[in-house]
Amino acid sequence: MAAEDGLRSLHGELVQLIATQARRIPVERYLTSALLAALLCVYLPPLIPIAWAVLVLGVIALRTQLLHRLAEDGTRSDADKLREIAWLFWLSGAVQVLVVAAFAFVPVVVGAVITIYVVGVCSATIHATAGYKPICRPYTLIMMLPVALAWALAPNLAVSTLERTVFGALTLIYITTMLSHARGLHEVFEESWRIRLQRIELNRKLREALDKAESANQSKTRFLASASHDLRQPIHALSLFSGSLLLRPMDERTAAIARQIDQAVQSLASQLDALLDISRLDAGVIECAISTVDLHLVLSQLAAEFRPQAENRKLRLELRCEPGLMVRTDPTLFQRILRNLLSNAIKYTERGSVELFAARNGRRCRVSVRDTGPGIPESEHARIFEEFYQLHNPERDRSKGLGLGLAIVRRLTELLGVELGLESAPGAGSCFYIELPIARAADVAVPEGNMANDLNTPRIQVLVVDDEEAIRVGMKTLLEEMGFDVEVAASTDAAIDVTRRYRPSIVLADFRLRGSDSGMRTIEALRMVWPDLPALLVSGDTAPDRLREARKAGIELLHKPVAAQTLRDAILKAVRV
Repeated sequence: MAAEDGLRSLHGELVQLIATQARRIPVERYLTSALLAALLCVYLPPLIPIAWAVLVLGVIALRTQLLHRLAEDGTRSDADKLREIAWLFWLSGAVQVLVVAAFAFVPVVVGAVITIYVVGVCSATIHATAGYKPICRPYTLIMMLPVALAWALAPNLAVSTLERTVFGALTLIYITTMLSHARGLHEVFEESWRIRLQRIELNRKLREALDKAESANQSKTRFLASASHDLRQPIHALSLFSGSLLLRPMDERTAAIARQIDQAVQSLASQLDALLDISRLDAGVIECAISTVDLHLVLSQLAAEFRPQAENRKLRLELRCEPGLMVRTDPTLFQRILRNLLSNAIKYTERGSVELFAARNGRRCRVSVRDTGPGIPESEHARIFEEFYQLHNPERDRSKGLGLGLAIVRRLTELLGVELGLESAPGAGSCFYIELPIARAADVAVPEGNMANDLNTPRIQVLVVDDEEAIRVGMKTLLEEMGFDVEVAASTDAAIDVTRRYRPSIVLADFRLRGSDSGMRTIEALRMVWPDLPALLVSGDTAPDRLREARKAGIELLHKPVAAQTLRDAILKAVRV
């Protein structure tokens, strides 16, 4: 595990440390050995200290080279490497300590210099080997015991017996101290290694947790897409029959019931649309189209759209925005953000008002949705933007949605690159706001409204391809009520058979048909005969892969359930009537 994450075993790390330290100190070791040899040339025949210095430098150079090779050798175990390293250090120590033999020929001051040299070499070796006992203990004894004996026995040193005894004792104490220091140093090294090992293990667990979270998120997306598809099929059929019913003449009471049915279907469809928005954001298929937008016009339309909902809950919906105020944003995404904020504000406000407010702030404009609802504790300000989290809906009231509105708002503001803020406290209501850059009054993008809801549609021949009979019947019923000429087929092969006697103006195909068949395959097959044949895909599948596939093919994808007016508008747009 450690090796996979870049950390070797304890002995492996020690081998690398010793090799690295060996490359750092040779110059200093060469210099001190050469200077000491030069000093000894005054008291000894020069050939002796020079030979010693050459021997020392050769051994140190050889040790450095061999240590480097050992560190790079992948064929031997770390234990074998450390045993060979120990022999290298003992050999170099034995060569360097030969200088102690000069005690018999030098004065006390030079003996002190030799002692300093040996102590320095010994201390540096302990640090260079991280106090590793099999190296440091023999090395220290090899180096320091001859020094203690030299001070105690050298006949030429002009010091008293007491001084010899004290100095020898101090040398022995130094040996004990150095060995204790080596032990502590190695314990620190081992502790450091364990900490790094724990950190690597923690990082591994964090990566596993992140991978599991990502996998869970992908599973959630797949589950939502699958559940959305299965739920959308019957709801789509119900929507088609409901839309067809509304187009037929009825008495007032029957019409009121039909409208209530249609309203219930559309409410359920809006909740599924929230799941679709999350899937589209996960798929990365939503792009920004920034333009200059008449803010007053947009907010006025939204206020008119939501005022009936507010009045049904006995709330006031107020609009405050100066006419002619222009901002730079994507009008579609901007409206989606405000629709979610307004919908939330109306759902959770029991009494008082909801205010839609826009005000200049230098070169930017703050657009706010303020309500007199229960407010949100500061500790919950971050959590309310999580998916499926609802603060004031413990009973999971379906009329308050699924808890996706604010999650979608957060993602859309990130996509637009605008600031999203919240000011709220319990009992003081809530204010959600976004900051938009102010633009000039040129190139105003007016949001598209619905096409006129008339039935004076030119004769358009629609081929519907869907594997579910209820959908085929519902589509045929609705489209014929709208004035279209309609033929239906259950598969690509059936669609090809139909086109032998029927020339469609447009093909309306379900994305996922039975088995390996698909709407994409149907459209491709028909376009081999009519290359410019307009086409629309209809799907209840919200999986990100499906969204990307349809986008790549350049075919508009409508999601079930499709509102009657939306379906009609899409057909007219595709055939360019």
